[in-house]
Amino acid sequence: MILSITSQQFDLDGHAVFRPDPDSDLESNVRRLSRVPTLDGGCSMIDQGFSHADRTLRVRKNGISQTIYDRLWYLFRTYSLVTVSFRDGVFSAAIQELRLQDGEAQMTLLIKEKLS
Repeated sequence: MILSITSQQFDLDGHAVFRPDPDSDLESNVRRLSRVPTLDGGCSMIDQGFSHADRTLRVRKNGISQTIYDRLWYLFRTYSLVTVSFRDGVFSAAIQELRLQDGEAQMTLLIKEKLS
């Protein structure tokens, strides 16, 4: 699978395309669900469904090239929102965290909305 992260405005340096490690978490999903205990020992559940805006992507790339990491760092510093593309679709997202540790890049992306 290929992951593409680009700026939402035209920028010659605003793109990074790479294959994330298999242990990256790109498929976790949650529902807008709450549970409240009731006096009779049961519970009341409110299910407001699924939204892509609740997704968090945790990307890992071991052995990332310095060029790709420099582009990710540039996107992180410069843009509040980026466009993320992978097999699930195209999304608007914010890079919450980016770090390089022992040659492994780790990044957390918070999805804002699905674009297509």
